[in-house]
Amino acid sequence: MEPELRQLRYFVAVAERRSFTRAAEDVFVAQQALSQQIKALEETLGVRLLDRTSRRVDLTPAGAAYLADCKRLLSAASRAARHARAVAAGEVGTLRVAYTVTAVYDTLPVLTAHLARQAPGLRVQTREIFAADVCRMLRDERCDIALAPRTDHPKGIARRTVRREELMAAVGDGHPLADRPAVELAGLRDETFQLWPREMAPGYYDAVVGACRGAGFEPVLDETASGSNAWAQIAAGRGVNLVVASLAHQLPRGITLVPLAPPRPELRLDAVWRAEHPHPAVPRLLDGCAELWPADGAGRAADDDVSARPA
Repeated sequence: MEPELRQLRYFVAVAERRSFTRAAEDVFVAQQALSQQIKALEETLGVRLLDRTSRRVDLTPAGAAYLADCKRLLSAASRAARHARAVAAGEVGTLRVAYTVTAVYDTLPVLTAHLARQAPGLRVQTREIFAADVCRMLRDERCDIALAPRTDHPKGIARRTVRREELMAAVGDGHPLADRPAVELAGLRDETFQLWPREMAPGYYDAVVGACRGAGFEPVLDETASGSNAWAQIAAGRGVNLVVASLAHQLPRGITLVPLAPPRPELRLDAVWRAEHPHPAVPRLLDGCAELWPADGAGRAADDDVSARPA
């Protein structure tokens, strides 16, 4: 049988105060109950810890040695409790954030810097993925939360819009529209769109195609578009695309972003996480988004969605 932590606390109080009366006042227990607990502690250990007289209480050699160990144990127990509470509050630990290219140049750096200020003990690990892999990464517990364009998700996946970004037209530097202050989206109806396949980026694909349909046309898609090849085609004047405005300062060479005339279409960026047993830091990340982009509707509980569709 091992001593209880409360017995250690009682012993330390008596040892430091050299008085059962004053120690009982410090730990808010009756003096008789305190005496009984110290006696039980000594019986458990099989050693005498205190020499009691009518005037004072002194430590035995065993008691002096035990006092030092008790203080270390109680300090460790206190640290363990604080650490557990900090983890539960999302203040410490490791949060694994997956993200797509739409978040990489502005949203992710701003958000991680904010989290570093608000919770310096929280380590944020980031990993770029294709949006099509979000659910698999979450279900396999290879990430705790993801930032990706809005799309439908299977049952058990929760989402919340954290940011809305305007879409702009990406054209080659030599394109006739490159010097325009703005362009009507319908004016791109005869262009070939260098858009990644939907199976790679469903939310982004739907946002671009939906914007074109809203402007009254079905976009002509380059079926070979993918990754850097799409940028190369645009730079060479063989197509256009719609991209988020935050890409403006991170464009590949030979590409210009042109604003779209109002009403400008938007891309909704969602935070996506496991609905059951989410990481403790997920609410902290969502709160951070709400502070950074309040005008975008970020962090509103009403915007949360847990899909009920079958997996």
